[in-house]
Amino acid sequence: MLALCVAACSGTQVTKGAGGQTITQARAEAANGIKYRVAVGQIIDKTDPLKPQSIPKQLVIINADKPQDQQLNADSITHGIRDMITTELFDTGQFIVLERQNLDDATSEQEFSQSARVGDATRIPLGQLEGAELLVVGAITAFDAGVGKEGGAIPIPIPLGSFSNGAAILNLSFKRGFVAMELRVIDVATGRILASEGVEGKNTKYGLKLAGLAGGNFGYIPLPGNLVGFFKNTPVEEALQKMVAAAIGKIAAQHPSKEPVGVAPPLAMPVATSPAPVAAKPKP
Repeated sequence: MLALCVAACSGTQVTKGAGGQTITQARAEAANGIKYRVAVGQIIDKTDPLKPQSIPKQLVIINADKPQDQQLNADSITHGIRDMITTELFDTGQFIVLERQNLDDATSEQEFSQSARVGDATRIPLGQLEGAELLVVGAITAFDAGVGKEGGAIPIPIPLGSFSNGAAILNLSFKRGFVAMELRVIDVATGRILASEGVEGKNTKYGLKLAGLAGGNFGYIPLPGNLVGFFKNTPVEEALQKMVAAAIGKIAAQHPSKEPVGVAPPLAMPVATSPAPVAAKPKP
């Protein structure tokens, strides 16, 4: 039974690779160097609320068995995707990524540093915030969290004593996460759309969980709630990672720096020279 559970859970862990620059490297970047300054704007929900693969429909299923104070909303999903995009942009090391979601905290700290309570040695000079050259925005067009009813129950016979047998009740399930997004890169100075990418992420997961014990003199005993959680990670979590990685990978592949690409150096102009003197022909 343990081997079955391990086999069902294998490959479902969502991991996040470390990347990006160190603090020293990020601070040392020249604001007007070859890297573009990028900020992540709004990620909005454009899923069709009448279709199953929409955030409103999925939220009804996700929140069905949760108390009011623990329920998710559409903003929590779109804000989470925005955070993932920001992190992925930074991890590429190809951009100067500017914070916008928590910018109010930074400006509040700057204003506090100008007060009389702060010493001159630690006062933050004003007028050093950087503006973005590129703005990344997105729209979620399909969303399936891979939640819903469990699959069929599988009883596994187990001995309970000399004259009694029972069964472990296992629930088998098959769930699929899917997310699709339209991502755009906008030139802040001109408003031009520089790139528009449609990306998606998919993740399929088989599940096997121990739901309870049946048989013997105890009838049916469900396990405590902390033992019947399906998986730590939902199917859509890895699907989101795949989608964001694909989106940023497409942007990064376009050589996002200010260095000209494939431009041949100017041809050297020939140096003008005086014509060689022509020898006079001898007279006959």
